[in-house]
Amino acid sequence: MAMTLRLTADEDRTLAELARTFRMSKNGAAAKAIDLAAPRPDHPDLVAASTRRLLARYADVMSRLAEA
Repeated sequence: MAMTLRLTADEDRTLAELARTFRMSKNGAAAKAIDLAAPRPDHPDLVAASTRRLLARYADVMSRLAEA
């Protein structure tokens, strides 16, 4: 579905930066931002899975910080 999105200059710069970060068009970045921001019924599961993944990835760093 087509839609016109009216943005301030600051919002447009932010969207352009998101597009560069995601390596996609501004249209794609806007859709991705909406998808990431939208509440989801499985949000607690998503957060728990992300937390487990990040803790596993940075376990050695967390251990070193705890010992510092």
